Amino acid sequence: MQISMSLSRSRLGWWSGAVALAMMAAGSGRAYAAASSGPSSIVVYVGGNDLVVKAADGKLLNYSVASGTKFTVGDKQETLAELKPGEKLTKEVATGFDPQVVSGVKVVKGKVFAATPPDAVSLLLADGINELTVPSGTTFMVDGKPMTIKDLKPDMMVEATVVTTVADDAPPAVVNAPAPPAPAMAGVLLVAKTMGSGESSVPLAGTNLPLYGLIGLCLLVMGVGLMVWRRPVGV
Repeated sequence: MQISMSLSRSRLGWWSGAVALAMMAAGSGRAYAAASSGPSSIVVYVGGNDLVVKAADGKLLNYSVASGTKFTVGDKQETLAELKPGEKLTKEVATGFDPQVVSGVKVVKGKVFAATPPDAVSLLLADGINELTVPSGTTFMVDGKPMTIKDLKPDMMVEATVVTTVADDAPPAVVNAPAPPAPAMAGVLLVAKTMGSGESSVPLAGTNLPLYGLIGLCLLVMGVGLMVWRRPVGV
């Protein structure tokens, strides 16, 4: 009986510790809800299979749009190709992908430094070489000729509207910063994706992560206590 109780305590101790560690690990991740356009939004840019809108809360959001997606404009349903800047979308945007918050927009002209199909191009700009993502379906105009990314060659001059998106682990101060100015689109739409730091962000207020962390700590302490309690006296 004593051996059985000892084993049970041991199992309970290890189980408690495992649960605690799992909850603490889960609680260390990012807890932000995905950004949303809200019930209505304004079309800002359309380029390739990407869409940038001004959400109901004022944020600029960049969406990748799945083929066949329709958007509600009043009493009409429009495809991505039919959307025009300034149109009001009267239903929440749902494209099959979570949007990225836009932190900056700039219109540039620069020479192609390198093109790596299907979706990467490096442009030589005034601030150096910029590595950018090309939305699927993008058509460049070079010297009046339409070209895909596969046709681009070094030193070709291109014009683009570049939107910079925030990192997935960006802190609330960055995610919730006021939207940048959005100049009229020129050239193609390209995306500068900010890489994450690899560190977890501070959870937003209103999430359950602090509670989960406290519960995890209590379970860890309980597990250690049970493992100590099961040891025979004198060991």
